[in-house]
Formats: sequence, structure tokens, C-alpha cells
Amino acid sequence: MSGRFSNRIGAILLITVLSIGLTAGCVRQNAWLSYAVPETMAPTATPRETPAPTREPVPLTVEPIQGEAFHTDRKGIPILDSDTHYFTYYLSFSDLRVYEEDGYTYMDGICTNSFDGTLTGRAQLCFYDADEKLVGFGDIHTADGELLLTVGTNRIYAEILSEVDVQQLTCRIEQVSAFNPV
Repeated sequence: MSGRFSNRIGAILLITVLSIGLTAGCVRQNAWLSYAVPETMAPTATPRETPAPTREPVPLTVEPIQGEAFHTDRKGIPILDSDTHYFTYYLSFSDLRVYEEDGYTYMDGICTNSFDGTLTGRAQLCFYDADEKLVGFGDIHTADGELLLTVGTNRIYAEILSEVDVQQLTCRIEQVSAFNPV
């Protein structure tokens, strides 16, 4: 009976210790929302300033600009530099992809002509290293072998001449000769 008694006392002690430990380890936290009315400033009148009269208005006369007359293209854009006008204002290049195939490097992409007629000229795709030294280039052309850009999007191509891998280098499209309407 002493073994059963000690087992019961041990069980009671264990339950007591566990219940004290569980209640001692629990944290109860209540949260309250607090609302406060923000302080509002009483409105004050802002003084109005009355405009002071000025002297008689001085008429301003602008003389016409003197110098060379400038020309405009068919869309009305002034031609300030005839060598770069159509290349700068009307051509945009996108989706350029440089890749290697059979030991040669190629580029293909899209040139969009937003002028209202076909443009022709010469441009190159040029690659530069970290020191801004030209390390590769290729003449850009359309499928016909020339660079004849019709209105809208045109597929463009180039074979890149280089002795180094140019796929990760900085490239620029540079105008070689002026673009003009056909």
C-alpha cells in the first residue's frame, strides 16, 4: 500500500507542478483601442493684399529672327541638320539580337520608320569595349541587301566583323551617311 500511496502522491505532485508551470508560463495580454480627437486650430482670416497700380505698361516689340531661312520636311519638322535629320527624328531601332552561328556573329532586329515615305541611307552597328575602343562593327541592311526603310517596321540584319566575342559589349547604331527620302 505504501507503493500505491507514493505513486498517488507523486502523480498529484506532478499534476500540481505542471498546472503551476502552465499558468506561470502563460501571458495574458489585453488590447484596447484609444481614440483621441485631433486638435483643430480655429480659422483665422488671412489679410487680403490689394494690388498696387503700376506705371504705364511698356509695349514689348519682338523683332523677327534674322538669319538663314530654314526648310521643313514633308511633315513640317524644321530641318536643322540635313545630315542627321531623318535618322534622328524618324528612325527607331528595337528588338536587336546579337548571336553567333558557325563561328560568325550576326545581328537582327527591327527598324521603325515613322516618316511618311521610304528612307534610305547607311548605318552601322558598332561595339565598344570598356575603354570605349571600337572592337567590332557591321553594316546594317534590310533583306534586299541595301538599307531601304519603308513606312512602318522593317527587319534589319548585320554581319558583325570582330575578333572578340561582342555579345556582352556595349553597342551603338551609328549613321554612316545621311538618310533621305527616296
